[in-house]
Amino acid sequence: MRPLPAVVYREQSLGPAPGQALVNGLFIFLGICAILYFGSDILIPVALAVLLSILLAPVVSLLQRLRLPKTLAALTTVFLAFLVLSVVAAVVASTLTNLAADLPSYESSLREKAQNLKQMTSGSGTLERAANVLEDLRTELETQGPGAAGTAAVQKPIPVEVREPGYGPFDSVFAILGILIHPLTQLGIVVLMVTFILIYREDLRNRLIRLAGTGDLHRTTTALDEAGHRLSRLFATQLMINGLTGAFIGTALFFIGVPGAILWGVLTTVLRFVPYVGTFLASIFPIIIAVAVGDGWTLAFMTLGVVLVTETLVGHVLEPLFFGKTTGLSPVAIVASAAFWTALWGPIGLVLATPITIMLLVVGRHIEALQFLEVLLGSTPVLTPDHAFYQRMLANDPIEAAEHAETYREAGELDKYMTDVVIPGLQLAQFDKDRKVLTPEREVSVVSTYSRLLDDIWPENDEAEDAASTVFLISAHGALNFAATLSVSAYLRLKNIPHRMLPEDAIMPGKFPEDAAADAAYVCLCYLQSPSAAKYSYLEKRIAARLPDAKILGLAWVDTEGGRTMINPEHAAGLLPSAASGSSEMIENTAQESLDLSTVTS
Repeated sequence: MRPLPAVVYREQSLGPAPGQALVNGLFIFLGICAILYFGSDILIPVALAVLLSILLAPVVSLLQRLRLPKTLAALTTVFLAFLVLSVVAAVVASTLTNLAADLPSYESSLREKAQNLKQMTSGSGTLERAANVLEDLRTELETQGPGAAGTAAVQKPIPVEVREPGYGPFDSVFAILGILIHPLTQLGIVVLMVTFILIYREDLRNRLIRLAGTGDLHRTTTALDEAGHRLSRLFATQLMINGLTGAFIGTALFFIGVPGAILWGVLTTVLRFVPYVGTFLASIFPIIIAVAVGDGWTLAFMTLGVVLVTETLVGHVLEPLFFGKTTGLSPVAIVASAAFWTALWGPIGLVLATPITIMLLVVGRHIEALQFLEVLLGSTPVLTPDHAFYQRMLANDPIEAAEHAETYREAGELDKYMTDVVIPGLQLAQFDKDRKVLTPEREVSVVSTYSRLLDDIWPENDEAEDAASTVFLISAHGALNFAATLSVSAYLRLKNIPHRMLPEDAIMPGKFPEDAAADAAYVCLCYLQSPSAAKYSYLEKRIAARLPDAKILGLAWVDTEGGRTMINPEHAAGLLPSAASGSSEMIENTAQESLDLSTVTS
């Protein structure tokens, strides 16, 4: 039997009240959001530089292993990385320019298809055409009315044009510089920061360790190493998969005849960093172009088919193969982070949302003061199985608990589920009852939900049907003791020991079913926690007086300090006759649908 976990009482430290702490946290969060929003011109290049340095750090390390000096290795890596980005940007710009030049030729086709689609969705369009005729007639009457020309002449405004002093032939140059100066400044900051981070990354790591404190070098070093290695591996893998996906989609669109295939491939590569919807966002524009170019709808459907097939294969084959089904983030956290960073930093925030959130998750996993980040963002369960079981019982929702139990059932470990999940969960209910926070009504609701859970997941014992009963289970007072009795019944079913449960009020005065229990060979008095010797002796004497020939067994799942020593259900299963033993005394395992939980009292 498992001892009841000791309850540790801690002295309350002097600090702000819960309400004040919530207000303080809200102000801190709003302050951080304000800094992120108004400091975006500085923080976006910093974030990009940090992420790029994490991605490029393995390349620098590789060049250093090839006997290249650290500074030269960092400069070479940065030069090659931004050379590749510049080439891709130039190709995309050229493709975009050619596509923009061809757009006017697609206008008539788009108008025609839009009109056809509108007619398909609105019927024959007779009413719409009639409304247009009436509108034209009204306009004609207004413009041709008496005095209309004179009124128009009087009311016609005189055009006024205000011209700023220009720079002559340099106007276009200054206009282009005005557009490019901001992104070029941002790009320069990113290049410089990436270079210096790669050159001085060991020094920066030591400074971070010093800021975190040298009292726990192991935890700090582990956090930094995991952050660096995990993020670098994740970014490299994502970049490879996204690049292959974009290349495949671009090639497929080129062969089926969609203009701007290179642009759509690059756009797919970039937007695939946005989970779930990135590929489909990138597919909107090529589908529109396919509608404009194609004679019918065939090219558009082919484009959509390419996107769907590619995303299905990548999402269900490549991604699970290379880095598993998840990045460690919960789906809700991914969607919420995408919305949050997009609201703060726009499209750049949408692309950076997942990498930044993963960094926060890793930090929260290793820094105690920030562990709430792991709870909020992580995909790992935050409740232990017994706590999750008890919470579902409190919520009167056994569905999630049944899903968890199904995993034990498939593994053939329902007995382990009973001892490791259910009984500790019922102990939590007992602890709340002892603290006077679990009302009798709520206690009965918990046990009723648990009973429904057993009906859904527990196998029936067909061998014991229609057999004579010689083993009886009797519950002690209280709904939780009745739940313990249900657990004993389920456990005995797994052990192929047929039995019968008497009504939960059988030990009440005048309620004992004398006729039903006349043939009882074993009577098991069941508890969740072992009772005091006085309580058990009283009930034992009452049962012995009615069934003098039956052997009475006191069963308890949990042994408590000061309680009477009792046997546990596993030991009892070795004492009771099994249906597989060939004994002539077959025992009936009756269903408990007739049991009325509303009569259970605490």
